[in-house]
Amino acid sequence: MNCLILIGGKSSRMGTDKSSLDYHGKPQREFLFDLAKKHCSEVFFSCRTEQVFSENTIIDKNPSGPISGIFSAFNHNPNTAWLIVACDMPLIDETSFKLLLQHRNQDKIATAFFNSENNAPEPLFTIYEPTSFEILSKQLETGNKSPKYFLQNNNIQLIQLEKTPFLKNINTKEEFDAMQNEAPTSLIR
Repeated sequence: MNCLILIGGKSSRMGTDKSSLDYHGKPQREFLFDLAKKHCSEVFFSCRTEQVFSENTIIDKNPSGPISGIFSAFNHNPNTAWLIVACDMPLIDETSFKLLLQHRNQDKIATAFFNSENNAPEPLFTIYEPTSFEILSKQLETGNKSPKYFLQNNNIQLIQLEKTPFLKNINTKEEFDAMQNEAPTSLIR
């Protein structure tokens, strides 16, 4: 299994590159890279051409949201599972990685947490099995670019926990400031 860290967004609501924000004493993309290296064979960043900063990069061929990164990962290697993680989830940690891996079901096309805030599977911290590539390709051919729709309408392993605070997205400067004010200083810097 490989990991793809999604950093290709424009971060327009944040006003600065979300992947470079410091929550753990280093840029978020580096924190996630170090975490993923412990659990995955290879770790890559998904981004637009102008964002490339590492040799471990898969460039989004047709940037149109997170689905582009997922699709580009499978184009890079269609024979491996891909653990997809978005850079704007700063509460993802060792425990949440282990939970996802422990619940992985390779007989399903994906393994995802149920996000009670969205009342749907969370597509941006999910393991997509190689069998999902063909189905994902067919969905994209219809023009549907929603990874959430993909998970909602296919045979997936859904992990339902009482609480999933690690799925919280931080997308605006106000959310970033609020998290820094609320979080323990040992977690968020």
